[in-house]
Amino acid sequence: MSKNVFEIDKTNAKVEFNIIGDAFNPDIVTQKLKINPTEVWIKGEQIKGKDLYRKYTLWSISTEYEESLDINYQLKAILSVLTPKTCELLELKNTLDIEYRFCVVININNNENPAMYIDTGTIRFLNEITAEIDFDLYIYS
Repeated sequence: MSKNVFEIDKTNAKVEFNIIGDAFNPDIVTQKLKINPTEVWIKGEQIKGKDLYRKYTLWSISTEYEESLDINYQLKAILSVLTPKTCELLELKNTLDIEYRFCVVININNNENPAMYIDTGTIRFLNEITAEIDFDLYIYS
């Protein structure tokens, strides 16, 4: 994905694409999509350093945090990887009990609010694969 390029005091963002389910084999997703995940969790695994356990299985790819005043740059980076895999994503959704969720994480600094809109092409793709989108905003100054 992209490089981790930003100044800590600047507004920055990253986008994750998460496949979430109660119990599925993440290796099946990796093999089907031919994409190596950024992160994988298995339901029931202990969260490192905590007395907590994962409540679901996750397969995820993400950008790094980048200085950004328009989330569409990060969204397009993820979509450029996923859009050619639409058929595979639909097949996985039909065979596994999974959900698709995009998560946009924005750290706002110096009151520099990024553009937060979803273009029609992205909306079409989200609809086609039946994906949700989640926005996490962290305002620091």
